[in-house]
Amino acid sequence: REEFYKYQWDSNSCEKYSIFLSQGQYPIKGLHYVLEAMPLILKNFPSAKVYISGSDITKSDTLKDKLLMKYYGKYVNKIIKKLKLQNNVVFTGSLNETQMCQRYLQSHVFVCPSSIENSPNSLGEAMILGVPCVASFVGGISDMMQHNEEGFIYQTDAPYMLAYYVCEIFNNEELALKFSKRAREHALKTHDKDKNTTRLMEIYNSIKRCKSK
Repeated sequence: REEFYKYQWDSNSCEKYSIFLSQGQYPIKGLHYVLEAMPLILKNFPSAKVYISGSDITKSDTLKDKLLMKYYGKYVNKIIKKLKLQNNVVFTGSLNETQMCQRYLQSHVFVCPSSIENSPNSLGEAMILGVPCVASFVGGISDMMQHNEEGFIYQTDAPYMLAYYVCEIFNNEELALKFSKRAREHALKTHDKDKNTTRLMEIYNSIKRCKSK
């Protein structure tokens, strides 16, 4: 999206010790793994917060909210209460393109904790902006981001690894800046709109020529 090519993450402007998830509305997106990692993160960084884009799936202010809450929302709510994370978890509500871009830029770390992924746009957007990233080792993620050079990749069902890598970035600004620079350089090549459009047209023209023979 156009907005993500206009800005670049700045460690001096972000909210320190904040984590951003682009979505967490259903189980395969892995929000529960991040919540399980939070006690380990909070042990080292007590002010850490998790921001999740989208509606609050744990909302239970009214009888209607409680009746409409889905099973995963109940499960997430149970984890939050059990681990006493009420002050450390924020659902941002629905964000438009501009708001989403700014939420990335305000974050100290972007986490993609999915248990199933292909080539997530959210990780690509974070890398274009240069937000330091931690992502699960599923699908095409390892093709998008090089472990320990452009970000951290961890075993998806191991929250302790997620916690360790998030804390590594929180604790090491030099590392965060290295990831930011290298991931952005990679993503701007991978997601070069002009080159990708030109290549796509070449493919279509090639198919057209084959069909005309």
